[in-house]
Amino acid sequence: MFIKNHTYFFGGDVLRCIHKVQMTPAPAAGLVNEKMEEFIMRLKKYLGILLSGIMVLSMTACAGADKGQTAPPESGQTEGTKKEQTQAEAGSGDVTKITMWSNDQHDQAVYEERIKAFNETIGKEKGISVEYTVYGSDYYTTLDVAVTAGEGPDIFKCNKIGNYAEAGYIMPWEAEAGLKGLVDRFAEYNAPGYGEFGQKTYSIPIRVTTYGIACNMDVFNQYGLKTPETWDEMRACAKAITEGSKESTYGYALAMGYGSYNYFYVNLPNAASVGDEYFNHTTGRYDFESLGGFFDHLQGFIDDKSMFPGYETMDGDTARAQFSAGNIGMIGVMSSDVTTFKNQFPCDFEWTVIPYPVADGSNRYKEPVGAAMSYVINSRAAKDGYSDKVAEFINYLYSDEMFVATNEAQVDISILGDEITSQSKVDGLDPNWIKFSDMDVFCIKYPNPDGDLSIEGDSYQDVYNKILTGIITDVDGALKDLSERYNKALDEAVASGKVNIDDYIDPNIADKMKWNQ
Repeated sequence: MFIKNHTYFFGGDVLRCIHKVQMTPAPAAGLVNEKMEEFIMRLKKYLGILLSGIMVLSMTACAGADKGQTAPPESGQTEGTKKEQTQAEAGSGDVTKITMWSNDQHDQAVYEERIKAFNETIGKEKGISVEYTVYGSDYYTTLDVAVTAGEGPDIFKCNKIGNYAEAGYIMPWEAEAGLKGLVDRFAEYNAPGYGEFGQKTYSIPIRVTTYGIACNMDVFNQYGLKTPETWDEMRACAKAITEGSKESTYGYALAMGYGSYNYFYVNLPNAASVGDEYFNHTTGRYDFESLGGFFDHLQGFIDDKSMFPGYETMDGDTARAQFSAGNIGMIGVMSSDVTTFKNQFPCDFEWTVIPYPVADGSNRYKEPVGAAMSYVINSRAAKDGYSDKVAEFINYLYSDEMFVATNEAQVDISILGDEITSQSKVDGLDPNWIKFSDMDVFCIKYPNPDGDLSIEGDSYQDVYNKILTGIITDVDGALKDLSERYNKALDEAVASGKVNIDDYIDPNIADKMKWNQ
C-alpha cells in the first residue's frame, strides 16, 4: 500500500488527508459492464472528435500549430477548432487561447470583469485570449478527470499540488523566466504545503481568510457593555447578556457543527494568547497542552449557561441566522461574513468585529492565518511552448490592480494585506471589512504536518469534540495524551522520510507573532 499526502484549502483553512492507493479485488460483473459501457461511450466520443479533425484538415489548406489548451471535455472542440474560433473572434493575427478554471463563485463577477478588461487591452496587444470557467460543488471531481485525461485547463485552482507535481501535470514556476518576479515577491508568504513542493514553486498564495468575534452593538449598548479584550471580559459580557435578556438572547455561540470550528475558533484564537499553534513552529513539536486555558475559557460559557443551546450540533449558517435575528450577542465570524450579513442573513442592527480576546490583555500576540489555495499552471504550457503567454496573464492575475479590484468589491483579502488596502480609492467600504483586512492583527503561518502522520487513537478534532460535550472530563490528561501520540507519529514520519521537519520550522515565527499595536 502506498500513502500520499493531499493538502486541501477551504477559504484560509488548511486541511489535509491521507490518500491510500492499494490493490483492489476484481470488480463485480455488473460493475465491469458499467465500466465497459463507460469506456465505449468515451471511445465513441473521441472517434467523433478524430473524424471531425480529419474533416477540418481536409478542408484546410494548411494547419497552423496551436499553442492553446484543449477545451473542457463537454465543449466538443478540438485544438484546431478552438484556435480558428479564437482567431475569428479576434479578427486577425495569431491568438493563443488560455483556459482558466476555478470554483470561486464569491468573486466570479469581479474576475470576469477584470479578465474581460485584460482580453481587450494587454491580451489584444500580446495575442492572448483568456477563457474563464467557474464550476460548482463538483469542481474537483471534474478537474481531476480532465487533468488526468490530458484535457485540463491551462490555469486552475488546485488542491493536490504535491500529487499533481509528482505526476508531472503542473509546471514549476521557476521554469518560466516571466514568473521569476512573482516568485521573488511572494516568497515570504509561501511555504511547503502552500505553493511549494520539492523545493520548487508550483503556486503562490493569493489571499487569506481572516476571523474574529462579531458583537451585536445594540445588545452591548442595551446592557452598558464594552467589547471585551480578555477571556474574563468576554465571559462576563456573555453572562450579562444572557441573564439580562432572561435567555431570550444568549451571550455566545460556538457552532460545533461547522467542520472547521476547531481550526478557526479554537486553535487559531488560542495562538493569540500563547504565541503559536498546537504545533509549535519554533520547536517542531506538538504542544496541545497549550490549549488547556482556552478550553477552560470555553467551559465558562457552558457553566454559566450563556452558550447558545444546541451548540454541539449547530452549523455555521444556523449560528449566523440566529445572530442576525438578534438572538446571540457574540459569534465567531470570518471575513466572508461581511457580505453574508448583508445578503444572506442581513442584520438590522450595528455589528462590529473585534480580534478574539486573549487570556492576558497585556500579553497579546497576532492571530495566525493560513494562506488560501491558489492557481497552478498546466505543464503542457511549457511542453508546447506557450508558457510565456500564460505567464503574461498570471502576472496580471497577481497584480496590484487585480488585488485592489477584489478588495474594493469586498470579496477577497490579498495576502499582501495593507499594501493593497492602502491603494483603495473607493468610498463606503464596510468598516468591518477594513478591520478584517488589517494584517497588523494577523500573521501568515506555516502549515502543520498533521496530514502526513498516522495517528493511533482519536484525532485532535475528536478529542476537542469530546471535551466540549463533556465526554472527556480530564482535559489536561487528554491534551497531554494528544501531544504524546502526535509527537510519536511525527517522529515515525520523520524517520521514514515522509516528513521533512525543516519544512515546518519557521525561524521567524516569534517576530511575526509579535503584537505591535
